[in-house]
Amino acid sequence: MALYKTKGIVLKSRPFEEAGKLVTFFTRDFGKITAIAKGAKRPTSKFGGRLEPFTLLDLSIASGRNLDILSQCETINNFRAIRENSKLLKMGMYFLKVINKATEERQKNPGLFKLLAVSLMKLSEGEPLDKLERYFDVNFLRVEGLFRKDIPPDILIGEHLGEDVRPWKI
Repeated sequence: MALYKTKGIVLKSRPFEEAGKLVTFFTRDFGKITAIAKGAKRPTSKFGGRLEPFTLLDLSIASGRNLDILSQCETINNFRAIRENSKLLKMGMYFLKVINKATEERQKNPGLFKLLAVSLMKLSEGEPLDKLERYFDVNFLRVEGLFRKDIPPDILIGEHLGEDVRPWKI
């Protein structure tokens, strides 16, 4: 089993088997990856609360036959301010949904990783929400090569993802 290391942001997690979690990360070096965190639901887990959405981590992951296995992680930033404010939480979830829906497994995209990390940082630091939403939308479209001044970003992102994203912002 080969071990690889990277930085990643937790997009989502869900229960896996009895005590594990299946966690989807958006990483700087490998794009979107899903890995098993064995024993993550146990009270004595070495992962603790690190596998919650928004958390920026240093990851060590072992390549598995079918699924990769998270061997360890260290928190870089948990973006606590986002979790403690419902408006920030809603905006942050919008960012995560767009990135998750727009990317395929193992599709490396350092531009999108940087956009997500910077957007979460600005969100946690109190950047005005309307300004930050525009920043994220426009830069997402630029990274994806889809930006056009004459069409609202919501419409372009919706077309790109095949789903109306406006309800995600409400």
